[in-house]
Amino acid sequence: MRQNNGEVVSPALEVKGSVLTIITLHIMETQPDRLYPQLEKKFGKAQAFFKNAPVILDLEEIDKKGKAELDFGLLVNTLREFGLVLVGVRSSDAFLCERVVEAGLGLLPPVKSRSSKIVQDDTEESETQSESRDRKTDNESRSVAPTKVINQPVRSGQQVFAPEGDLVILSSVNAGAEVLAAGNIHIYGALRGRALAGINGDSTSRIFSLQSDPELIAIAGEYMVNESLDQNVLNHSAVFSLSDGSLKAQVVGSFTPT
Repeated sequence: MRQNNGEVVSPALEVKGSVLTIITLHIMETQPDRLYPQLEKKFGKAQAFFKNAPVILDLEEIDKKGKAELDFGLLVNTLREFGLVLVGVRSSDAFLCERVVEAGLGLLPPVKSRSSKIVQDDTEESETQSESRDRKTDNESRSVAPTKVINQPVRSGQQVFAPEGDLVILSSVNAGAEVLAAGNIHIYGALRGRALAGINGDSTSRIFSLQSDPELIAIAGEYMVNESLDQNVLNHSAVFSLSDGSLKAQVVGSFTPT
């Protein structure tokens, strides 16, 4: 950079785009007597874990009346009490923009739904051969989500992210490390850090671990901290899944690292 006097100075800043993993809080009910007790139930016991964690608010599942009734100031302060920092709101409603900005929050566009087509059951006799060919072409063109494979231990402070498919760790996940995946997570070693599967909302995702002593387990936004785990699960091989909105752990054996 050259100044008016001809002196060359190094730039003081640089703007770059980046992809970050951030918690998205999907609000489905704005009535304070229902919303805030459930927030406390979900985040109140893990304030230390979520300390100063940035959060994005997604309001796409509530109607216009509900959005209009939401008190952003109260929500920001409440989340702060639980250690969370609300940094932005994801919504397509123009009428919310001014209120969001007044609350000091950023505006983000809604997530675009994936343009996937659902293949109908091939049972209707009236279906033409042309329609069958179209479906076949559609199936062939549908891409398979890639699986990410990590051969080395995931050490404290590291984060491994599989944004589209499954994540396979052929070693251990140490305390202080974090692994995330849109699909399942397979850990062929000890899990002592944090594992978050189904981060895009896939509630059928599972977490498999040969030796389980995690700091946190989460599937599709439902999480469980170490203190909440059944003692019979700790240090055993286990499968974590989501059933009826609650995380379940199934012990499938034991494993001792060599």
